[in-house]
Amino acid sequence: MPDHTLRHVASATPASSGNTDNYLLHAAVFKVSGQNNTLDNELLGKLLRRRLSRLERVLATHGGTLVRHLQQGLLVAFDSAEQAVLVACEMQRRCAVIPQIMETQIGLKIGIYPLVPASNQAAAESMAARLAGLLSEGCIVAASAVVEALPETLREKTALLVGDKLDLAAHVVDWDAIPMRPAPASIPASPSKLPGTSLILRQGDRSYRFDRDKSVITIGRAPESDIVIRTPNASREHCRIVYRLDNHVLVDMSMNGTFVKSGESPEKAIRKNMVTLSGRGQIAFGHSCQIDGEHVFEFEIC
Repeated sequence: MPDHTLRHVASATPASSGNTDNYLLHAAVFKVSGQNNTLDNELLGKLLRRRLSRLERVLATHGGTLVRHLQQGLLVAFDSAEQAVLVACEMQRRCAVIPQIMETQIGLKIGIYPLVPASNQAAAESMAARLAGLLSEGCIVAASAVVEALPETLREKTALLVGDKLDLAAHVVDWDAIPMRPAPASIPASPSKLPGTSLILRQGDRSYRFDRDKSVITIGRAPESDIVIRTPNASREHCRIVYRLDNHVLVDMSMNGTFVKSGESPEKAIRKNMVTLSGRGQIAFGHSCQIDGEHVFEFEIC
């Protein structure tokens, strides 16, 4: 952690937000260095995705415009500095309560930077990422222009970062001292779906969509299966797709195995084992996905 000192400030007059259209929030989830390095990559990926799912849930509840997904994080835009800071605090709170596993610490860093009209958005995004990396995990760092636009009650919960090697004005936000933000009153409407919570399976003219309320999907030759398949090498109870911890996990129960190909990754043969489905790809039951024919399913997580 860089050697920065803190100095509390709360006496400035809030700046007008009329010169700022957006505030960019860069949230990065990562494995803390210096911890156990023997963790299985697939399990580590699940731990990271669980945090990312929490961040997306906060956005769905409290607002914010998702600019794009990062490799291990989110870039979000807000109309006000206050909303950006309050949502950042809620993100830290939601991730802090997730239990750590096998001494492996998964952290969250957040940086907030203003995007003014006619400015370079790429440069603003870079600055938000830089702010996120100034301190250790569990921190929210905001540019001074963000803090100046906050109401006094929030501004007094920040502290100015001071350091010889620090060449930009930044503040750390004491998110633990800011009360939890209540969820806005719900408006009767069809519930919006969070990214990554629906599974679509396609085979020829057949198409199936399963949302998160369907926790177990059965696939096999048995007529009572959710999806009945006619593949010659398939078993009566061939596999299940289970929705848990914000992931769709395929569990093979067959004699001949299930073959899964995700995106550009190599095909995996799953026998009496499980694999997490991600993005989009193909599933074949009892034979390789490379065998062209009507028995290969396309899948998509959306």
